[in-house]
Amino acid sequence: MSGTVGWGEAKAVQSNQRKEIERLKFVTGETTRVRLIGAVLPRYVYWITTSEGRKLPIECLKFDRSTGVFNENAKDPVDEIPDEIYGAGPNDKPQFAFVCNVIDREDNSVRLFDLKKTIYSQIVDLAQNPDFGNPADDKNGYILSIKKEKTGPQPQNVKYVVTPGRSNDPLTEDDLALELYDLEAIFKRQTYEEQKEWLMKNTNYFKLEGTEFSPESSEETMEDLTG
Repeated sequence: MSGTVGWGEAKAVQSNQRKEIERLKFVTGETTRVRLIGAVLPRYVYWITTSEGRKLPIECLKFDRSTGVFNENAKDPVDEIPDEIYGAGPNDKPQFAFVCNVIDREDNSVRLFDLKKTIYSQIVDLAQNPDFGNPADDKNGYILSIKKEKTGPQPQNVKYVVTPGRSNDPLTEDDLALELYDLEAIFKRQTYEEQKEWLMKNTNYFKLEGTEFSPESSEETMEDLTG
């Protein structure tokens, strides 16, 4: 059977490349105006050091995305890493890593918003305040002005102040037609087995004297697993 296709049935070129991710960025002393659109993806991550010395995030499997709480009985391969190798410092604590889609009102384009915990808390307070309500609502939502302010000499000495708009900012037809990032696909949740295999192949955490395991190089990276 011929594999050729007549021009009348030919289809347009399809791209198998993922949409390039553009993240929302803040400049100290300046205000960024955003409009939330869609839902938020709850997640916590561990920051893992690879055998090559790179820092990469992997999902904390004890955190349940659907309930938003930690399940201490859930299997988590990070728990199996010996304390003397990984559990002696702050890095073994999972870090807040919630994400959502926003429209940057500077140019009305979609950005991926890696939420800071303090920003998230302020947004939740506004959403639960009957005077403001859900800032992501299609009709009754509003612009959030977020200012990054310096509080000290160190790079980490900053704070974020979230101010709600005084009037609603209904999503337009153009807004609703924007292509959002598929958060579940970009930050897909790995299974216990996938994480354990990746950790054993790409880190030194399980390279203990007397073990039979000999890690091999892997073409798959945790970026492939997390997006």
